[in-house]
Amino acid sequence: MKATVVRMTKELAKDYLSRNVENRKVKTTTLNFYKNQMSSGNWKENGEPIIIDVNGVIKDGQHRLLAVLETGFSYTVPVISGIDCNVMDTIDTGTNRSASDVLELEGFKYSTLIASLSKMALGEKIVMFAKSSHNANISNADVLKFAQNKKHYLEEIAKKATVISSLQVVKVLSPALLAYYIYTYGNTDETISFLNNITGTLRKPKSGTDYVFKKLILSKNGDIRLSLGDKNKFIEKAYFSFVKGNPEVRSFSIK
Repeated sequence: MKATVVRMTKELAKDYLSRNVENRKVKTTTLNFYKNQMSSGNWKENGEPIIIDVNGVIKDGQHRLLAVLETGFSYTVPVISGIDCNVMDTIDTGTNRSASDVLELEGFKYSTLIASLSKMALGEKIVMFAKSSHNANISNADVLKFAQNKKHYLEEIAKKATVISSLQVVKVLSPALLAYYIYTYGNTDETISFLNNITGTLRKPKSGTDYVFKKLILSKNGDIRLSLGDKNKFIEKAYFSFVKGNPEVRSFSIK
């Protein structure tokens, strides 16, 4: 086994990949994520090595090498070569550090909630509340940078969202979504009052907020199906009605 530190360039990545006779299937989302990080200047030299076995097969690092090849980006990286061929089952078996873990290490209160809120805010729309940060090209570094610039503000929002969530008799909205709406509509008394209405803690019969609250209950109970996007549209309708006095409404259309 041999360990070296190299400057990984497009040319060197091409050379390594040309000797990789047993390429694994490329995961497009992972490759695009790495390319995005390299192109945007967010790539960090974290000491994670490229691992190559005695036959020249890349055991760990194929997607990073492809990203370097396709972007022309270069960075300093350890290369471990000459390892046994039968080690694949021992590589990457640990748990990856989450955005929440990173924020907690940086001293954030409500780190899990702020990590979710940051990803939604960086995604610019509610539909990014998706399967993984890779799919949205949002890295832990992106989340940390965003959160650090608004630390106290986000902690205040998270605290208020936690309180609103705890008051719900029926949990129709998660703390993360409540935090997202406070961030979107503004950290004001009006927004807090709106969210207490939309979650049923405060009720005005026959109003827009009451109509949407009932929709959320039906969705939670499985009587109707509402996607996150549908919920967002209903809540947006209710919000604009609320700021106009929360008048009586028969229904909202989201088509």
